[in-house]
Amino acid sequence: MRVSLEINGQAVETEVSAALRLSGFLRDVLGLTGVKEGCCEGECGACTVLL
Repeated sequence: MRVSLEINGQAVETEVSAALRLSGFLRDVLGLTGVKEGCCEGECGACTVLL
């Protein structure tokens, strides 16, 4: 699926898998390694992203 968004003031438009989580997109696709994963289930809050 195609996504268009603004991250840290920069426009981003790319094609991603619908199964890709936001944390994976930010870390693996955009290289924003400040995003962390803890439990890998979204339960602990370590992967919280402020919108």
